[in-house]
Amino acid sequence: MSILIYLILGLLTSLLFPPYFFLPLGFIIFPSLCFLLDSNKKNYSNKNIFKKFSIFGFGFFISYLFWVKNPFFVFEETKNFFLVFLLLIILLSVILGLIFTIIFKLGKNIPIIFLVPFMFISSEYIISILFYGFPWFTFSLLLSSNEYLLFSLKSFGTLFSSYLIIQILCIPFIFLTKENFKQELKYLSLFIALPIIILLIANFNLEKNNFKIKTINMEIFQLNFKNNDQFLTPEKKLQRIIKHINESTADLLIFGENNFPYLVDDLELKIIKDSLKENQTLIIGATRYENNKYYNSLININSVNVTYFDKKILVPFGEFLPLRDTLTFLETIAGQNDYSKGKVERIINLSNNINFIPVICYEIIFYWKLLNKFNNNGNFIINITNDFWFGLYLGPYQHFYLTKIRAAEFNKPIIRVSNNGISAVIDNKGAVLNKTRLNKTENFKHKLSLKENKNYVNFHSIFKIYLFIIFTFCIFYYLRKNA
Repeated sequence: MSILIYLILGLLTSLLFPPYFFLPLGFIIFPSLCFLLDSNKKNYSNKNIFKKFSIFGFGFFISYLFWVKNPFFVFEETKNFFLVFLLLIILLSVILGLIFTIIFKLGKNIPIIFLVPFMFISSEYIISILFYGFPWFTFSLLLSSNEYLLFSLKSFGTLFSSYLIIQILCIPFIFLTKENFKQELKYLSLFIALPIIILLIANFNLEKNNFKIKTINMEIFQLNFKNNDQFLTPEKKLQRIIKHINESTADLLIFGENNFPYLVDDLELKIIKDSLKENQTLIIGATRYENNKYYNSLININSVNVTYFDKKILVPFGEFLPLRDTLTFLETIAGQNDYSKGKVERIINLSNNINFIPVICYEIIFYWKLLNKFNNNGNFIINITNDFWFGLYLGPYQHFYLTKIRAAEFNKPIIRVSNNGISAVIDNKGAVLNKTRLNKTENFKHKLSLKENKNYVNFHSIFKIYLFIIFTFCIFYYLRKNA
């Protein structure tokens, strides 16, 4: 019976995330987890904790990541392999179960109200960096539906925002037990009140010097090309692109990932360059070929020259096959050729001292890998993607909301252009200024106002240290108290 309860709680937890956002459920789910763990604290062995939270993880991930099966149904030859997606679900569930078991053992003397948030954020962090990393699972996503709450990401970053959310959702548990009520409430208030004060001060400082420096007239094109459409030839695709260029009066034209229908091997792209007006710049995704290597690239074209950025964070089993010589049986899924990692810095200069940070597809979820000393002052981000692989419901919306939290976290506008949607202009606060519908052929114009937006990305790591201090304090305080 208890196994079924943990499975149901896992399934319900997925409903807190996009596209559902049933957030009040969190004030039931997390106090319930606290109660289950606290009431059975002495009876739970390591084996029990591992089993129960592996089941919880399976319930959560099978619902949250059910869309992962969709890429297998794009082509006939991969349909029979769709159950492979269950391996990812099981792997993530086992990792979550192991992490919960270790944290529970280390902190068994810590009150559950503090221990449960640490279990979840430890899982979130380790899953983000383990193997090739998969930071798709973050509780900071719960803020993405509320643009008034998104500003917390500017001050705290992704991980600490997740901690605050889970800690707040656990608060009702305090009122279910009278043991150590005043003591726990006092320390809980301290741990949460201090960051909130910092947040308010930081937000005020960020907003007071945001001076407008320039406006860019742009047009976004969502072509909605289908990867498995045999009747849409490369010639027809190029004709459609050229038609859009000829009709556009915008200064900056942006298309989606891999919308250029031919292999780019010389970077001249003469047909595109000849179609552009003197003041226009075009950005489009393409597969680039150089020195016998393939690159997933963002191409930046004007009438004079061509620059590019090659994707640096590649999708395992999608853009390359790990241990290819050993896992040859998976070539049906991953293809016979691997993409290579790019080496060019993640910054592209436009005219008039304006530059942008190029991000391709799911690179946008790797928040700690996108900004550095070379591009931290970039004016805005352009994220090109092709969410055709993600299905019709869960995947594209999760990917879109992950992009929203990056805009707020980095305090930079993001221009998101997907082949099939959702394409959008997102301001530096995470607010959507304009967007398209999913799986529709659409385009729209937008005047992007650029400001001198500073950010606190370099300070977000301090809050990881703060989390460590809180956890260490809890361990030593409650060990001494129970000695």
